[in-house]
Amino acid sequence: MIKSSPYITLLAFAVLFFAMQSCVKTGDWQKVKQLQNDTVYPEKATGVEINITDSGHRIAQIHSPLMERYSGKNPYLEMKKGVKALFFNKQGVKENQLDANYAISYESEKIIEVRNDVRLENVKGERLNTEKLTWNQATKKIYTDQFVKITTVDEVIYGDGFESNQNFTEYKIFKIRGILSLKDTKTDSSTNVDSIY
Repeated sequence: MIKSSPYITLLAFAVLFFAMQSCVKTGDWQKVKQLQNDTVYPEKATGVEINITDSGHRIAQIHSPLMERYSGKNPYLEMKKGVKALFFNKQGVKENQLDANYAISYESEKIIEVRNDVRLENVKGERLNTEKLTWNQATKKIYTDQFVKITTVDEVIYGDGFESNQNFTEYKIFKIRGILSLKDTKTDSSTNVDSIY
């Protein structure tokens, strides 16, 4: 029986390891490293509440049941189970509220996109309903090319395409489909309440 010393075993292992290393081309190792850098491993958090401040003042509060952050070459944050965001002025008064069933934030581009039953309400009580809304943090604009419904105190406006400042206080609809006056319906419904029953 042949006895091998630990040094011979270690030397054999080292020779085998370096032999395997030399069989792989330098370009292949670079591809492996690139693949590792691009591979996306999510960091998950549940029951998330994020407070965003500016100069010591809370300007936003974001709630999501599930938040996943994907690192890699183009990092992004995804909220697959929905998001609720509250926006405040410097006095701490709530100005806007956003609700959606899905959200994704592209960190390098500073773009946030919300989808599926998007609801946005401003300080004046005006409501926007759509299926997709994008917020460009660099330009401080929110916009969509989808169908929109805006409900104000006096009317409901239907259209395709929308752009606004990020506070949703100054906006325009690109292709208006129709306008329903709520003044007429309020007058009609108040005078004919008995006829409904």
